[in-house]
Amino acid sequence: MAITQTRDLRIHAFRAWRATHRVGLHEAVMVAGAFLVYFLVRASVDGRAVTAFANGRDVIAFEKHLGLYHELAMQGWILDHYALIKAMNWIYFWGHMPVVIAFAVWLFIWHRPTYTLMRNAFLASGAIAVVIYATYPVAPPRLFPLEGFIDTMAVHDRVSYNAQEVGAFVNQYAAIPSLHFGWSLLLGGAVAVVTRHPVMRALGILWPILMFFSVVLTGNHFIVDAVAGALVCAAGLGVAFALKEGLARLRPARR
Repeated sequence: MAITQTRDLRIHAFRAWRATHRVGLHEAVMVAGAFLVYFLVRASVDGRAVTAFANGRDVIAFEKHLGLYHELAMQGWILDHYALIKAMNWIYFWGHMPVVIAFAVWLFIWHRPTYTLMRNAFLASGAIAVVIYATYPVAPPRLFPLEGFIDTMAVHDRVSYNAQEVGAFVNQYAAIPSLHFGWSLLLGGAVAVVTRHPVMRALGILWPILMFFSVVLTGNHFIVDAVAGALVCAAGLGVAFALKEGLARLRPARR
């Protein structure tokens, strides 16, 4: 009797395991755990203010040398328009993780192979970014008020600003690379490529464009930060494709 009951429990447990896998519970736990580790590790390399400000000034000098130092002029586009400030703040705050989660769920349900590829690209790019944050901390433009920058989140959206400044998960010197932009480019591009629906395709194309202007106009990132974010995510995508090809080569050998 005991053996039969044990076997039945194993069968029920296996069926429950398969059922939770089908609805994505395993995936949700794995991804949530990975992002938790990412944010905790990113926050753990905070606190190097002197180096971060020195590196931030180097970024400004580098952009001036290349003729890319347009952040002050770009921020000036919205400073006299309260509605535009609020819109850019909203995109910066709500257009990052909430939109990433929404698009990820959509891909998981309707385009599972693309979702798996993007998941691996996100994890790889996050790992690369954490290494850069640890070795090259950079203060964002908003921390250079003497240069003329304004922290639009702190001035006009204090509640959202306080919410994003949760100490255990924040590294205010993690400006390079901008994964706000890089991840929006990565996932928005995937949505635009796989969907046939014109509205979803438009959202996929428009989202990274809006995010680029948001990260710059709110004073949270330099233009170079966004470029670095795109390059890091391109590297993450390359890792994801390599992993996909490697697994594909292994499958025939297992048969």
